[in-house]
Amino acid sequence: MPSKKPVEISQLFGQAGQSQQIHQLKSQIEKLEVEIIQLRTNVFSSEEKITLEQQIEQLTNQLATQGGIHEIAVNLIDPDPAQPRQTFPQLVIQERAESLRRQGQQNPIVLIPQIDGRYKIFDGELRWRSAPLAGMTKLKAVFLPKEETSDEVVVFEGQLVSSIHSQKLHDLDLATALIRLIIYKYPDLIGREDEIPKFLNAFINRLVRSKKLQYLALIKDSDLMTQQEWLETSDFKEHEEHEIVSVLLGLQLNPVSINNNIFPLLKVTEDLKNVIRSEGLETSKVRELNKLSSEQMKIDESKALMIRTQVTHRVIEEKLSLSQTKTLVKQTLEQYSASNSEAKQNKQMDKTIKDIQSINLKILEQTRLIKLRQVLQEKLDEIKTLM
Repeated sequence: MPSKKPVEISQLFGQAGQSQQIHQLKSQIEKLEVEIIQLRTNVFSSEEKITLEQQIEQLTNQLATQGGIHEIAVNLIDPDPAQPRQTFPQLVIQERAESLRRQGQQNPIVLIPQIDGRYKIFDGELRWRSAPLAGMTKLKAVFLPKEETSDEVVVFEGQLVSSIHSQKLHDLDLATALIRLIIYKYPDLIGREDEIPKFLNAFINRLVRSKKLQYLALIKDSDLMTQQEWLETSDFKEHEEHEIVSVLLGLQLNPVSINNNIFPLLKVTEDLKNVIRSEGLETSKVRELNKLSSEQMKIDESKALMIRTQVTHRVIEEKLSLSQTKTLVKQTLEQYSASNSEAKQNKQMDKTIKDIQSINLKILEQTRLIKLRQVLQEKLDEIKTLM
């Protein structure tokens, strides 16, 4: 097997390079590397050389601690329960385990050393979850220094940026993480999480009415100064709208897409959210399955849950496509629509029978009695043909 190409620090962190702590770490490592080169190239006495080697060893150890690749026992590593990614389908874990078995660990995970000798995952939880299945007891890892990760918000934003750019997040995880980041940055929205999608939707609708929606797609990829100028001159009715849009643009996300595709997932039923967490079911299929609600089927929630669970199970087990899922959901809705129509008709018939039974025939005029007998006789003849 050919030797592996040395891993560069820029590769280690991938798309997370935008986060503040990674920039600081890279700068610190580069500085240490320069110091080592300078020390080695100068001429010193024997005594100075001993001191020099001690300094080099110290610096090298420091560099290894901060930027080297380490092998860490899997059982010393803990996941970060606060990280943006919460969806780890078992099938994906098994696939990654097979990849680790066949090709080994290509890239180290990123850990945050803890004071108790354990490590918290900054990036790489899927590999950590897959390692035991692949028979691995250790993982290659690089560290983020504790002093660089003391700010919870900075760490969370770094994890979110990394996940967005590497497309690791399920849309539901992204929606949840964005709400959390907005709350972090703007505590005035604490306790008003449900209002955040509404503020964004109101702003988007205003852009639609003013025919300025197309500017958002352009401004999301602009530099920070251009984005700031746009934010200062845009038509925000509420300051909350400004706060929410500024966070989304800061992450180079299109607020229109977040409004139309991401935030609506926060409203899907809890059972479907659980399926997303366990199976990683695609957003498009989840939206279809979410149509099987008690309101749509005119049944109680417990029965709707049972039907939704059965249909969802079939979608997963039979690996139905989006088109097949749409057809199955439509057929299910039509079935309950027909049942509802029949139930409604039966209810109406019961009421009609009761109404007829309650008629006081003695007070009716002769002409009405004749008319009633005629109608009832026609219905009796019709019933005989059906029985």
